[in-house]
Amino acid sequence: MEKASELHNLIATALTGVIKQIKAVRYYPAKHPALQAAAKESLRSFEPILGGGSHLSVTIRKEGFLFDDSPVAKGNQVLTQLATFCFARRIQHLTFLADLNSNDLHHFVHYLRLDPQELQKQGGIQAILEKARLTTIWTNIRDLDDILERREEIEALPEDPEFDPSAVLAGKEDVDEGQARTDALNLETLLARMEQENNDARFQEAIQELIPLLRLQLKDEQRPLVMRAFLLFCRCATGKQYSEDRKQNARLGLSQLATDTTTDFLVAYLVEEETEQKTRNTLIQILAFMGSKITNRLMELLASENSAAKRKLLHEVLVRSGPASLPIVNKYLSDDRWFVVRNAVALLGDIRSQESLAELTLLLQHDEIRIRRETIRALTRIGGKRAINILLQTAASDDQELRRQAILSLGALRAAAAVPTLMAILKQKGWSQRGIDLKKDTIHALGEIRDPEAIPELLKIIQKKNWLHRQLNDELRVAATAALGDIAEETTRYALEKATNDKATTVARAAAQALMQLDKANT
Repeated sequence: MEKASELHNLIATALTGVIKQIKAVRYYPAKHPALQAAAKESLRSFEPILGGGSHLSVTIRKEGFLFDDSPVAKGNQVLTQLATFCFARRIQHLTFLADLNSNDLHHFVHYLRLDPQELQKQGGIQAILEKARLTTIWTNIRDLDDILERREEIEALPEDPEFDPSAVLAGKEDVDEGQARTDALNLETLLARMEQENNDARFQEAIQELIPLLRLQLKDEQRPLVMRAFLLFCRCATGKQYSEDRKQNARLGLSQLATDTTTDFLVAYLVEEETEQKTRNTLIQILAFMGSKITNRLMELLASENSAAKRKLLHEVLVRSGPASLPIVNKYLSDDRWFVVRNAVALLGDIRSQESLAELTLLLQHDEIRIRRETIRALTRIGGKRAINILLQTAASDDQELRRQAILSLGALRAAAAVPTLMAILKQKGWSQRGIDLKKDTIHALGEIRDPEAIPELLKIIQKKNWLHRQLNDELRVAATAALGDIAEETTRYALEKATNDKATTVARAAAQALMQLDKANT
């Protein structure tokens, strides 16, 4: 029983994918790349059903779909509309074969959208599919053996030279283009009216009229009109001059428009190289205002984007969306792809919410070093006492990969609370290159923190001689001298002046530079 229910759910998902395709065909011009993308996404929803060589056959009634004589997602209004749509085109049975491909789905949906009368003039949709040699989708043939036999016959026949797929769709495209022009004109007229509307009740009614018109204009040539509409929503949702009712209605309108299709349209405009910076800033503002409702789609786009420049723009939108997006971003912290997790961690760092610290702490144990490093950077950007405590624990941990980065981060945060821990590291014995590098980073951090408490220990390092490890010791002395320059306390002047005569020229130069910093700080 559970398996049957699961299969019914998979079928409902697959048919919903076809609905999304139909909507995409309605929204986009004929050669828009979003149409092929919609077909590929739809195919993915069929794969769990068709895998292993299976096929899918459903019966169509006016009120919905049946599989093995049982209703599929009974009461689902969206599927009911699709069933009615198919039934009006005299499709009572629909079969998808195991080798279904996105190209066939793409063309099938285009033919499916033909006017029912036009379909009948062409001999019905099955006749069109056969002439187009589209043999992975079949209508009104129930027996699979009959389908496979007919398929062999079709594939053995030469192509019909008189059949032109584009000619079949030409009439529909002409009608669509004419309707699109009318819709655009209606949208522009409605926008002009809404921009001047003072009555909130009439404004609310206009929103419900505007939304379906706006969805139909998600085309490249209508970008200015679409932008104008979204800006109207954003202004009305935030403007101090508007009533709470109008603000709420504008927010609800934006919520209704927060679909994957709308998001993809706006993002495509955002990342296009030719888009002007002023327009790009406006698009970032619009997408950010839609907030958490489109975060999941933005994260999907971020994960699949290869261009660093485009990823940067998507990242900016998500950061501008603010803490409201955190619950969705957090879900990507457990993704199997390390770069997706890294993207999510970077977002948490730039959103800078203290609420993210618990999730980030756990990621310091992640197997992937690049994620652990990004986590340290995120903790540094967030800052605050809790972040500093986490960095202090990392600085004292056994994770040699992260200790140095955590120490430098404490310095960048000028965390005075880190001074005792950093001083303890300086007092550790040993002359390995790794240990010296760790101490140099520690000294650099102390210089950035600028706490006078570190001065005595830094002076000891400058004055210490070690002939056995002279080169490594001089590296520490140079670092300590530079740190005293950063701290710039007058009490260190005598030691720095003396160090300008040091036999180690690197130490002498560092001391001279430190004195210049001291003089500058005291002028």
